[in-house]
Amino acid sequence: MASSDDAATDQFRDLTDVKVALVAGLCTVALTLSLEYGVGIEVPFVYRLFPLAPYFAYVFSRGAALSARTWMALTAAVTLATFGFFVF
Repeated sequence: MASSDDAATDQFRDLTDVKVALVAGLCTVALTLSLEYGVGIEVPFVYRLFPLAPYFAYVFSRGAALSARTWMALTAAVTLATFGFFVF
């Protein structure tokens, strides 16, 4: 007989959601720090949250037949595009 603790543990065996969330969080922090302290550009708060957009698309579409690696690459691409837009 399985306990409720076993059911909760099974939910966290697949860490795909955690990996995508971790990449989105790290990209958001890296973008903010690189723009503010690396380049010295003051960017509005909303633009610094752009790396979270692919993560929310991933969550609400439940992956949409794309691999987690693709979503992580998309998050990194959005981060680099946002950085490039404000720097260049």
